[in-house]
This record gives sequence, structure tokens and C-alpha cells, in this order.
Amino acid sequence: MNYLKSKYNSRRTFYKVLAGAIAVNLALIGVLIGTQIIVKDITVTVNGKTALYKTAKASVDEMLSGWNVSLDKKDVVDPGKTAKLQDGMDVNIKLYEVKEETVEEETKFKTKESYTSDIMEGEKRVTQKGKKGIDSVTYKVTYLGGEEQSRKEIGRKTIKEPVTEKIELGTAVSYDGVKYSRVITVVATGYTHTGNRTATGTHPHRGTMAVDRGVIAMGSYGYVPGYGEVHAEDTGGAIRGNRIDLFFETRGQAISWGRRTVSLYIK
Repeated sequence: MNYLKSKYNSRRTFYKVLAGAIAVNLALIGVLIGTQIIVKDITVTVNGKTALYKTAKASVDEMLSGWNVSLDKKDVVDPGKTAKLQDGMDVNIKLYEVKEETVEEETKFKTKESYTSDIMEGEKRVTQKGKKGIDSVTYKVTYLGGEEQSRKEIGRKTIKEPVTEKIELGTAVSYDGVKYSRVITVVATGYTHTGNRTATGTHPHRGTMAVDRGVIAMGSYGYVPGYGEVHAEDTGGAIRGNRIDLFFETRGQAISWGRRTVSLYIK
């Protein structure tokens, strides 16, 4: 940004102008010897850099104009530009500047979880380690007196894509010394002969289990404590979600079982 409205368009040039003013002011002293004009020692600080100058100007604005320097309206001058100069006065100038800065930044990687019956419940393993990516980010940055005031992102470009970390969570459980791929809680209802074959074409028998295909795959083997080994061979219109029907050879056995909430261990 052009923060000097005169022909000077950089801080380096601005400092050169101030440095040149030393020689001008020293020459001025010789000219003013024997006159009534008072030469003042003024300390000028620009963005934290300080130098001592001599001037016969009456105000801050006149001093700067004498150096052919005009400040931007967002620059800060303390005391104000209309302040009267006094010997030994400190003038602090903070220049306003806007820059575009481009930096490389790391980006986070995502994590994707899946389930496996290869490891026990509560355990997990990383099958693909995540890696951070790199983006080239451009910011619009404002400075006042060399100190950052604000930073706004105006552009971003991916240099290196992040790598997703993949984690497997174990579902396997052990019951009575036997390993199962998972365990779920279900509502189990007893039923008996209806004269119909199962959905898989078999005759129902002890161990036949009716399931919701969306929850338990047909053909799955498992175990229900208090009942025994089960095999998913059938379905039913009322079986939705975590519900199963367990076959009993007699109506009395089915009624005795009734409806219970049980753990279903699936191989």
C-alpha cells in the first residue's frame, strides 16, 4: 500500500527523508545564527525507530511538510499534526500499512472408524496412520506502527492433501470360553409350530431363530443364554430391529419362555 502520499512510497524512503533532514537542519542553524528564530531539538520515532532532529518549524505538520512528507489519514501521530513544537518534544509516528502475506500451514486429518470382529471389544487398531496436509494460505494483514492489527484469509490452495486415519474398533466377545464376533441386546419371544416352513425353506426346530435381516444376517449362528445355540433361518412381519423369535417344540415351552430381554452372542 502507498502509505505516503508524497513521492515517498516506502518506509525505507521515509527514513532516508528523515535522515536527510539532519543535514538540512544543521545548515539551517548556521543561517539562523543572529536571528530571532528558535531552533528546537525534536525526537522523532517512526515505527519504533528513533532519531534526534533540529527544526525551526512551529508545528508537527509544518515539520513534516518541510521534509516533503505527507502521512496517510490512517497513520497515527502523537501529538497531533497541529501540535506546536517545543524544544525537547517527542513526536511518535505510527505508519499504517496493508500487506498480502502467503504462508504454508498444516491442515488436520480426519479419522474414520469401522468395526471388526478380529479383535476383542474395547480394543482398537490403526490400519492407516493419519498425516497432516499442507495448504498455501494468503492473508490480508494490516499493520500500525509495525505491529499487526488484523489478519484476514483471502486465498487458500492445497499443496498436500491430508491422509485420513483409519481405526478399527473391536467387537469380539467371549462367553463361556467361546469367542463371538459381537453381542447385542434383543427382545426374544418364544414361538412354536405353525405348519409353515421358515423363510429359508427349512422346517423349524429347536435353535431356529427368526430375525430382522437388517440387523442380523440370515444364516448367522449364535448363542442365547438360557436357550442355547441359535441359527438365523426365519423372518417375521412383527420382527423389526433388535427383536428375535426363538422356536420351541411345544406351545407350553414357548409360553413359559414368553418375552425376555436377552444377550445374543453372534459368531
